[in-house]
Amino acid sequence: YSFCTLLQITKMGKGRMTSVDLRAAVSELSQKLVGQRLQNIYDVTPKMFLLKFAGKGGQKDFVMIEVGSRIHSTTFKFDKPKIPSAFTLRIRKHIRQWRLDSLRQLGSDRVVEFVFGTEERSFRLIIEFYAKGNLILADQNYQIISLVRSHATEEAKYAVRATYPTTDIQLFRPMTTERAEEAFKQVEANPGTMSLKSAFTNCTEYGPALVEHCLLVAGLRPNFKKVGAAQAGRDALDALMKAFLEADNFFKSIPTTKGYLIRRLAKDSEAPPPKTDGNTPPTRPPADQFEDFAPILYRQHEADGLGVEEFSSFNAACDYYFSAMDQGTIDQHNKKSEKVALSKMEKALNNHRRRISELSKEQELNNTKAILIESNCDEVETALEIIRSALGRAMDWGELARVIKEQKRLGNPVASIIHELKLEKNTVSLLLTGDDENEEEIVTVVDVDISQSARANARLYYQVKKKIQEKQTKTEAAEGRAMQSAARKAENAAKKKVFAPKKDLGIVRKVLWFEKFNWFITSDNYMVLSGRDAQQNEILVKRYLKKGDIYVHGDMHGAATTIIKNPSGKGIPQDSLYQAGNMAVCRSSAWDTNLVISAWWVFDHQVSKTAPTGEYLPTGSFMIRGKKNFLPPTKIQMGAAVLFRVHQENAARHKGERTNPEFIGDVDTTSEIPASVAPSICAGSEAPSSIRCTKNLLDRYSLSSNVYNEDGTTIQQEEEEEKKASEKEEEPKQEAKQTERKHRISAKERRLMKKKAQQERDGETREEQHSENDSCEEPAVPKKKKGEPQRPLTRAEKRKAKKASKYKDQDDDEREIRMRLCGYKGGLRAMEAEAEAAAAENNPEPTPKVVQFEEDSAFKKDVRASEFKKEDHVVKEVEMEFDVLDALTGKPFEDDLILHPMVMVAPVEAIEDYKYKVNILPGKEKKGKASSAILHRFSNSIVCTEQERDLLRKMDPQEFCNLLPSNLRVLTEADVAGGKTKKKRK
Repeated sequence: YSFCTLLQITKMGKGRMTSVDLRAAVSELSQKLVGQRLQNIYDVTPKMFLLKFAGKGGQKDFVMIEVGSRIHSTTFKFDKPKIPSAFTLRIRKHIRQWRLDSLRQLGSDRVVEFVFGTEERSFRLIIEFYAKGNLILADQNYQIISLVRSHATEEAKYAVRATYPTTDIQLFRPMTTERAEEAFKQVEANPGTMSLKSAFTNCTEYGPALVEHCLLVAGLRPNFKKVGAAQAGRDALDALMKAFLEADNFFKSIPTTKGYLIRRLAKDSEAPPPKTDGNTPPTRPPADQFEDFAPILYRQHEADGLGVEEFSSFNAACDYYFSAMDQGTIDQHNKKSEKVALSKMEKALNNHRRRISELSKEQELNNTKAILIESNCDEVETALEIIRSALGRAMDWGELARVIKEQKRLGNPVASIIHELKLEKNTVSLLLTGDDENEEEIVTVVDVDISQSARANARLYYQVKKKIQEKQTKTEAAEGRAMQSAARKAENAAKKKVFAPKKDLGIVRKVLWFEKFNWFITSDNYMVLSGRDAQQNEILVKRYLKKGDIYVHGDMHGAATTIIKNPSGKGIPQDSLYQAGNMAVCRSSAWDTNLVISAWWVFDHQVSKTAPTGEYLPTGSFMIRGKKNFLPPTKIQMGAAVLFRVHQENAARHKGERTNPEFIGDVDTTSEIPASVAPSICAGSEAPSSIRCTKNLLDRYSLSSNVYNEDGTTIQQEEEEEKKASEKEEEPKQEAKQTERKHRISAKERRLMKKKAQQERDGETREEQHSENDSCEEPAVPKKKKGEPQRPLTRAEKRKAKKASKYKDQDDDEREIRMRLCGYKGGLRAMEAEAEAAAAENNPEPTPKVVQFEEDSAFKKDVRASEFKKEDHVVKEVEMEFDVLDALTGKPFEDDLILHPMVMVAPVEAIEDYKYKVNILPGKEKKGKASSAILHRFSNSIVCTEQERDLLRKMDPQEFCNLLPSNLRVLTEADVAGGKTKKKRK
């Protein structure tokens, strides 16, 4: 709809921006948008366009443009077409992802210009807000590339490849006495028809609102049209010029102003308080109560019966005003759509009832005819015999009709009941008399078959009556299905027509920093993050993995990097570890293969980006140094739930509702890697805390009592194998001692034995290089075939073995000292760090009691700091928005003020107590269809309050679709309860 049509529908006040409004809106928008990139543009309607700008730190700003009417920033969601228009695609082709260089109003005219790019190569988006309006895309020379409306005037032509006429732009002219006298002369030339307000509006660029304000300030009546109006203006010329001078100063340099909404108050009502809380979701009053919006309070707004609402900015006021108008139009649109659907349903219901009534009447008529034939059986039989005998004698049909007519004239009683001959149908119509319910004699025309007897004809009518009765019974029973079918047809017809139902306007909420990852909150209120791809895995570890956090990974190809944020630095409960491992496994290829596997976790200082010598770690790949702590196998099952962000005043009521007071122990995050453990070695005994944690988890979730090692074997199996291996090793030693006494070894044999022992030691010193990436692929090692002779070492392998044997006794401290002597900068930074630590020991200061990791050496600390250097704004962002967790609840109270809902896909154990939740398993259903089904189930739940239902219906199914895994199956309540019915045999 065009904005003029909206005004006719909603009957509101001001419907388009004046030059002063445009100047105030553009002044605010230029301060916010200049320097940002145009991320995308959408066409809401043929004349409404939504511009999406992206700033620093993930900031998103939306600008609503309606050609010929308005421009302002918006915080509301609008329905966008699935397929953009050709004009929108053309704009995207030229200026999408371009940086906004300037935003200005051309002169004092109602024309706004966006300039993208630099002066050498730039594009200009020109929006006209007068007459029917226009939106034009031009190059740096103002040559038109594309436009919404092509037309021509006497001065210029607006078409593709034409030049936009910048010379026709109206420039600002201050008010002078000559221009005031010109306005007075217009009033005198049109007495009784032109007012002072109209005359000054025509000769100035202020607009009617500011002109009326100036006239009221000067003590004049703006709408005065009678003779003497011009003279009254001349008498107050000094005061009038002073008011216009203030208007000139305001118009030339409009500061960043507040916004004001003027609305008409109902009787016995007071003005609403000004809006000061930005966190409270806006609630719109009825659209027909609005009168005006302005960047300043005009004198005419002080009249009785008007209320003023103050906003923090003029754009916010415009957004509130026009969104109320749009919502009012949507409400009327939906009412008309509903009315159309109801009229179709009523029509279908009336047709159904009419059909039942006709069947009932037809049934009664057949019953009456059968009764009449039985009551007049002798007369009917006599008439049929006469007609059959005449036809048997081959009497002409015309002659038979003439004979019957003659007999009627003579008063023959049998001929008098024959009404009409229908010999072509082998029937005859008889006039039969009978009594009705009131015992009044009635005459009815009854058609009887000539070839049948009277009683046979009565039996035929009874059979027809019985069939009609059965049909009527079925029709009445199918009334419910008919209504459902009519409703479905009405809905489909409404979708195809103009009056399809539309969604209410939602609010564009701020996207939190962790929502760009796969995320969830554990049952113990810990944030768990998982990467969506290799690039996000890299960002997740480099920017967001901090001291005290835990790194979790699935032991399978395709698993995603997962971290548990631990801002407190305390021990992490075991439930949170298990749930994070469940997410790491479900976000891997195990979801598609439905394979039950384990996950493992390590401390943050065990994750490194430093590749072994001669190797390269691709994006999303990391080195794991030290022991991996394996978790028990997890179920391939997740859940989808809705979190509600409540107002800050209600957040205190939900603080601690996710903390589990009954968790069994915790994982000591203060553990460190022993210095004796080489980075490449992953075998060895587990830490006692890890074993204790795993056993507790096994008991807690009723899983197998086996504790798994890195290679998939259990600890019990490993102990038995070690015992057998030790017994086997003792046997050859004893045999060797016995043979050594009997056999003397020669010099040649001794040299061969030394060479063989040296080769074995060289093989043991070669380190196995393990890299953990998003696919967890191990490097392919060629296996030695059985019976194949050992291959001699190459020169490179001999040099490597020699180097390994040379430095095999070198520890980390000696290596660090040698690297410092060679000029390695990391050593200098480590020395500086040691000096700072020594200074801190000499000057102790009180520090907070937060457990920190103790690294193996200063060099290792320096490497960790240089690899994953956190940006300051990222750290501040994380610290600020961790406070939001207490405001996110899955169990809102009825009196809570809910700001907006959020989607969370998490392990089932993390959402057990949530109000809106479903379980999902691997399956064949597409996540788009599943998202709509889940949202429909939540919004139609019997436990849903009005506030929650309104918010859920405004949610976009795409929010679920972005987080759900592919190829899933949503469990119903019967599936969860175990009451799923078996399929019937075909």
